[in-house]
Formats: sequence, structure tokens, C-alpha cells
Amino acid sequence: MNVKLNNLENSRVEFIVKVDRDEFCEAVQKSFKKNVSKYNVPGFRRGKVPFKIFKQMFGSEVLYNDAANLVIDRTYRKAIDENNVEVVDYPNIEIVTCSENEDFEYKAVVYVKPQVKLGLYKGIEVEEVKYEVLDEDINRELESLREKNSRLISKENGLVEKDNIAIIDFKGFIDEEPFDGGEGKDYSLVIGSKTFIDNFEDQLIGKSKGEEVVVNVKFPEDYNVEELKGKPAKFEVKIKDIKLKELPELDDSFAKNFSEFDNMEDLKNSIKDRLKTSNDNKQKYDFENSLIEKVCENAEVYIPEPMIESEIDRLVGDFENKLKYQGINLDKYCEYYGISLEDIRNNFRDRANKQVLSNLVLEEISKKENIEVSDDELEGKALELSKMYSQDEEKINSIKDTLLKTNRSLLEKDMIFSKTIEFLVNESKKKHSK
Repeated sequence: MNVKLNNLENSRVEFIVKVDRDEFCEAVQKSFKKNVSKYNVPGFRRGKVPFKIFKQMFGSEVLYNDAANLVIDRTYRKAIDENNVEVVDYPNIEIVTCSENEDFEYKAVVYVKPQVKLGLYKGIEVEEVKYEVLDEDINRELESLREKNSRLISKENGLVEKDNIAIIDFKGFIDEEPFDGGEGKDYSLVIGSKTFIDNFEDQLIGKSKGEEVVVNVKFPEDYNVEELKGKPAKFEVKIKDIKLKELPELDDSFAKNFSEFDNMEDLKNSIKDRLKTSNDNKQKYDFENSLIEKVCENAEVYIPEPMIESEIDRLVGDFENKLKYQGINLDKYCEYYGISLEDIRNNFRDRANKQVLSNLVLEEISKKENIEVSDDELEGKALELSKMYSQDEEKINSIKDTLLKTNRSLLEKDMIFSKTIEFLVNESKKKHSK
């Protein structure tokens, strides 16, 4: 086998592969043995016809396409390995010569991992934004905790008012015909929440428990269900109950009953510490992202489209898994919001492009700065991750061994990236915001 490698523009290479005719003839024989049973030859049992007779009747050319695939499958990967090329897509194959009378030759054009030309990446000045914990942040957390521990009480007398919770049965009609999704039983509707369309909730204000109300609304023109867009609708509503939300007082008793602390001061301090940790993590994350973005802006690289598409595949897969965790099907999600899978992919495109770019740039910096991970560091990280899944020492060691066996390269890559980001942060100049 003879291989010539030509570099093309836009991160592509061309392999010109020439294979000795004897090897191609051997592939033709293999194809014959594999496919001969598909042919019916009078006077011979199926699959038992000699090659010479087969060739006279059908011509060996009928085997060339399969034989060519056999040769390409065997030689293409070898050509990649011998030339130390990292491909990122399937090749575009063009057969140049295909005959038993001459050497077999083909061309393979394929996208490869691009070369990155680094710009300035040390000493970059980045603004560090400080996130302070304010009293209003603590109060918001307390109110959220208060809401979670509220209780609903029935409003025995009186009418529906804003912020009340109306327990309703409803059935919707368009042109006096019920429509799909327009019916509900024992639905808890917070008045003023704008949960329902148009002025549905406003028409319940002033009504009493047990009252039956006809509510007239109009679906918005941009509603997510095509057949309902812009349509006037009537809802028959029965108010089954009116409830008030009763919130506990924020005092020491609240802290004792709804937290691990004995008084409000300790509870507030705990919330403050938690918010400070969250802010510190956000501050670190935002600084690192801003720094990586500037480093990427200084680099030059052409990103092949297949790499972006592959990253979009990963992001869409993650998104679909999150939906499944919530019990939502991706097709149903698209149908509900009136979008297509292609719309979702396009929404992820910019993010995918930035992710691929940052990965390429960080990888190039790690190579240039000889940033590596030792076996001890890898084992330590695997052990740390394993402890997140189990408390049992035997299980921890089993999980650790599995991680190192099945995900070693991925774990190593993540750790090198983390080290590289740490290196960039240490080399950067922090400019504090005012």
C-alpha cells in the first residue's frame, strides 16, 4: 500500500491510496465467496459455482463495489494511523481505478482536528466582579422558606380576591364544542398569577364558593397550539373552594420548627454563609469564563462543521435526558412549544461553537505548557468521585476501578483542562470592579 497525504484548506486532508492489484484481486475472491450464494447458476447447486464459470456468466465486475469496500475498510484506518492524523468526520471517498488488471486507487477527503494558532494567553487582564450577600438576599431566602412551610386554609365566608387560591372545575368550548386540554378538575388557581390566558382569573374575582361562572376569553395569536391561536373560547367554571395561604411568623419558633437552628440569628447566619459560598463559586466561574473567552478571541482556528454538529448532538442529548428526568418526551416538548428539533439544534449552535473553540484552545495551551496529570492524581480524582455515590468502602473501590478502566481518558482530559484553566488564572491580571 502506498499513501500520499495532501493538506487542503479548512482543516481537511486528502489521502491518495494505491493498493497493489494482487490485493484487490484477493478482495474480489473474498467478495465472490461471500456473495456467490446469491446467484443462481443452472447446473450448479447454489453457492457451488466455480469462480471461472461465475465470471463467464456475470463478469467479475459485479463484485468490484463490494471488493473495493473491503480494501478501503482495511487500508483507510491504516493510512490514518501511519500518518498520525486525527479525523473528526467520515471521509468522502472517490475511487480512481478499480480493475483486476491494474493497481486499485482511491482518494479520501476528510475533516481533521484543526491546528490552533495561539495568541496572547498569559498576563491577560480580566475584570473580577464581586458578588456581595445583601440583607435583601437573606430576606428572600427566608420568604422562600416561609412559603414552603405555609398552609392553606379554606375561606369560609367572603368572595374570591387577588392572591386567593380558587379550587375550580372547568371545561372549555370553542364554537360550543369542547377542545382537547380544555378541561380540569380540582385545579388550584392562584388569582393574579396570570397562569391562565387573557383575563380568565379577573373574571373570577368577586365570585363566591359554590358559584358557577361562564368565563369568556380569547387565545393569543402566538399561542403554542396551532388550532387555538386567536380563537375566542368559553369556559364553564365551578368554584369549589376558596383558600387563603397562611404564612408562619419569622421568629425563633420558626427557626426551631423549620430548620436545624434554635433561633433566627443562627438561621440567618447559616443562610448568609450558604449564599456567600454560592457567590464565591459564581465569581470564580464568571472570572474563568471571561478569561477563557479572551484567550479564545486571541487565537486563530478554523473549526470544521462536523465538530460543531457533534457538540450540538451532545447538547441536545443532555437536554433530552433532562426532559426525560422530568417525565417529558422531546417530541411532545417540541409539539407543546410549537418548535422543531432543528430549532432546538439551532438554539444550541452558538454554545456548541464556543465550547468546541475553548476545548481546542485549552488543549493547545496544555500541550505548549506541558500540563499533565499523574497516575496518583487520576486515582485520587476517581476516588473523590466514587465517594459521591457510596459510603461503603468496598463499593467505593469498585466504582473507582470502573471509572479508571472505562473513563480514564475522559477523566484525564477533564483534569488537564482544569489544570490549564488554573494555570491561566494564575497567569492573569485581575482588575477589580468598582
